Amino acid sequence: MAKIPFTESLRFDPATTLFVSDLDGTLLTPDAVLPTGAADAIADLYRRGVRLTYATARTIRSAAFILEGLPFPAPIALMNGVLMRDMNEGRYVNSNLLTPETAERILTAGGEPFVYTLTPDGELFTAYRRLANAHMEDFLRERVDKYAKPFRQLEDFHTLLEEGERIIYFCYLDTEEHLRPIHDAITAMRDETGESGAKCAFYPDHYRPGLWYLEVFAPTASKGTVIRRLREMTGAKTVVCFGDNGNDLPMFAESDYAFAVERAADAVKAAADAVIPGGMGVLEFIRDHT
Repeated sequence: MAKIPFTESLRFDPATTLFVSDLDGTLLTPDAVLPTGAADAIADLYRRGVRLTYATARTIRSAAFILEGLPFPAPIALMNGVLMRDMNEGRYVNSNLLTPETAERILTAGGEPFVYTLTPDGELFTAYRRLANAHMEDFLRERVDKYAKPFRQLEDFHTLLEEGERIIYFCYLDTEEHLRPIHDAITAMRDETGESGAKCAFYPDHYRPGLWYLEVFAPTASKGTVIRRLREMTGAKTVVCFGDNGNDLPMFAESDYAFAVERAADAVKAAADAVIPGGMGVLEFIRDHT
C-alpha cells in the first residue's frame, strides 16, 4: 500500500505504530538531560498505549542513567545499532560486532580513539591511550563524574587483543581536519575478500563548534538495521522516527515517516517528512498525532 503523505491532520494508530527517537540533539537538552516535564509526558503516552523507544550512539551506562524511570515498551538501540537491549529484562537482545581481524586493522589507522570492548557476560568497558584534546577530556570527565562509567588507560591498544578482549566500537573526537584522514583510511581498508569489514559515522556536534565525531563499528550495524529488527520484534506496521544528525539517516530511510528537529543538519531535514521542534516538541508531536 502506498504511503499516505504526511499532513498535520494525519494520525497514527498506537496499536500498530512504533515511535523511535534519537536522544542527543533530538529529545535531550544541550545538557544531555530530558526536558522538564518529559518523563511525565512519556508516561502519559505509555498509558495511552503509545509505544516509544530510543536509538542512540550512547552506551548503556549513560543511556540508562538518562532514561531511568521511563517505561520501555520495546528494546532500545545503543552505539548506532551495535547493541540492542531489553531494558525490562536487563539483557542485550541483538548485537552487530566487528570481527577481531577488522578491529586490529582499524588500530593501525592512527588517531586517539576511545575503544569499547564487550565481555562474554555483557559488560562494556572503554579504553584509551591519551586524551589528545579538550573534547576528549570533557567526554571522559562527564562520563566518569555523571555516569560512573569505567575507563582504562593503556600504553598500547594491542594489550586488549592479547588479553582476549572483544573490541566492538571506536569513537574519535577531534576536528574534521584531523579526523578526515583517519576516516578515509578506515573506509579504504579491505579484508582478503575485498570487504571493508567496518562502517563509519562521521558528523559534527551541533552544540560544540569545531567538534566532530568519527564512530567506527560493524558494517551490519546502523540505526537502519535497528528499525528493521524492531519491526520484527514488535510487529509494528508503521514506524515513525525522529533525529537530527547524519547517523540518523539510515533510520530515516527504513522508517515509514521521519521527522527532523529544528536544529538538525541540512541533509537530515532534506530527508524528513517535516521539521518539528526538538525536546518536548517531539513528545507533543506524538501526543497530537495519535
